[in-house]
Amino acid sequence: MLLKNRPPALVDLYRKLEATVKSFGAVEVVARDRYALFRTTRIFTDLTVMRDALRVVIHLGREVSAPYFIKVARGDKRVSHVTKIRTSAELRVITPLLREAYDLAASEESQDAVSQPHAGDGGRVGR
Repeated sequence: MLLKNRPPALVDLYRKLEATVKSFGAVEVVARDRYALFRTTRIFTDLTVMRDALRVVIHLGREVSAPYFIKVARGDKRVSHVTKIRTSAELRVITPLLREAYDLAASEESQDAVSQPHAGDGGRVGR
């Protein structure tokens, strides 16, 4: 459903983006209708398939100022950066930020594993 009735160039661009993100490591893709979420155990990028572009939201730990971001929104723990990409060249521009978002989510995942109480340790954190 995500790519149904979409222009071939947009389908190709989505497939390149998904392959790029999956090359970073273990990534789960959750797709519904026009939306896709990319996550480790935490979402680091999501996108909406539009008529002529992919609207990509990259969740970083810092604010990045760049002309290709059409919106930047600060949350409690993340800064969400919104861009629209239409070409492989635009995908290449945001790839380092996609990687940064993935690395941040993966590092938080490993920190959570360390800080979770273990069964039988009386609720002490870490070992």
